[in-house]
Amino acid sequence: MARVAVVGVGAIGGSIAADLFELGRHDLLLCARSGFDALEVRHPGGTARVTAPVLHRPAELGPVDWVLLATKAHQSAEAVPWLEAGCGAGAQVAVLQNGVDHEERIAPLVPAGTAVLPVVVQLPAERTAPGRVEQDRDGALIVPEGETGQRFAALFEGARTRVVVHADFATQAWWKLMMNAALGGVCAVLIRDNAVAAEPPIRDLVLALMREVGEVGRACGAKLPPDAPEKTLDAVLAAAGGHWSSIVVDRREGRPMEWEVRNAVVGRLGRRQGVPTPLNDAITALLQAADAASAVA
Repeated sequence: MARVAVVGVGAIGGSIAADLFELGRHDLLLCARSGFDALEVRHPGGTARVTAPVLHRPAELGPVDWVLLATKAHQSAEAVPWLEAGCGAGAQVAVLQNGVDHEERIAPLVPAGTAVLPVVVQLPAERTAPGRVEQDRDGALIVPEGETGQRFAALFEGARTRVVVHADFATQAWWKLMMNAALGGVCAVLIRDNAVAAEPPIRDLVLALMREVGEVGRACGAKLPPDAPEKTLDAVLAAAGGHWSSIVVDRREGRPMEWEVRNAVVGRLGRRQGVPTPLNDAITALLQAADAASAVA
């Protein structure tokens, strides 16, 4: 039995927590400063009512085997008290966030020697209210090869969520970032669902953005084929044309957005690699300005 703390019990954290809870073999703890006292997740197999303890103060936590960090990336600093409380000797932190720089961002926030595992999340879900999550389909979590990745996969043995231990994790992370930065960024600017990318002028813009992100990804070592943008966009429109991505929902609701790890990171790494990113830089500037306007509204 592993002692597992889920920090950030929103759409992703809630879905993962429900899956682990239904396995019945882990000591599960839900870490949320406020907002709810019980978790209910409707998923393809039914409804999970999670009766695991909900902790509202880091002092209640204590050392665990795993911390599953499922906050939005821009909320990571706020999670530091939870990370410090949960990360004793031998603790492992799985970072279930967007982006391609999980370790670079999170390693400075955890005690020295703590294993940090980046995770690519492919799990369509929405938080409808505090402690309430709607999960559309069973999902997958992709982790890099290695001992920590294998241990993480073992946590989910028999679960609805599939864990893939991948030999080329970087490419998988850039595949997702290509979609997040381009499609998510454009939809957030427009405050529209994914279907807007089926309109010819918007489709052309999204594909151009994806090509730009792909160039940066390849410069960073990702093995993205030339037709990756078309394949990615067509697959998303076929499977989730009406989906509102999390960054769009945050923009719509006036909440801070994840533009730093979804868009600004592309420009930062592009400059490091000598790859120009003018389209992505423009989307980043627009999202940053929209964020600033929401903060003072």
